[in-house]
Amino acid sequence: MTRIGLTLDEHFDLRVKPRAGADPAFHEAAQDERDRMFPMATAAASSHLRSRGYDCRPAILDALVRQGVVTPSNPDAWTRADVDVAADHLEQASILTPFAALCMTVGCRYADFLLALREAAERETAKYGRPVPADDTYFVLHVVPPRATTPARVSFTLCDDIRERLERGEEV
Repeated sequence: MTRIGLTLDEHFDLRVKPRAGADPAFHEAAQDERDRMFPMATAAASSHLRSRGYDCRPAILDALVRQGVVTPSNPDAWTRADVDVAADHLEQASILTPFAALCMTVGCRYADFLLALREAAERETAKYGRPVPADDTYFVLHVVPPRATTPARVSFTLCDDIRERLERGEEV
């Protein structure tokens, strides 16, 4: 089965790492953030897992500890390995955020969804010369379902009202 949620590397690349061409200081700051990411408190680990596409709350992590699925060496200090064990369990149980569950339904990965959204925002930002956020409320989602030999393809186009505002020179 193909993983739906993000791996830590995908999370870093899609959610933390600055876009290509950004000032090198931003890239250094992102790498510093990654290096300091662990250990995490339970609430931070839960939030991190949600950003990777898993419908996780601190109570779920507490339940995983009680059930023996994961055993952090310190009750409120989750290592990368601990978080990855929790992610694997949530993946196998299909405990996903709504957008990650949508991805599972249409046959793509959450990384495909986020990458297509980011690329659409970058494309429209370049086209209109003003920032367009990588926010799904600004775009229409298009999915070409997977076929026998090809994976699903995800793309986004601007919503008509957002496009019209940009054409008038308004901020979005």
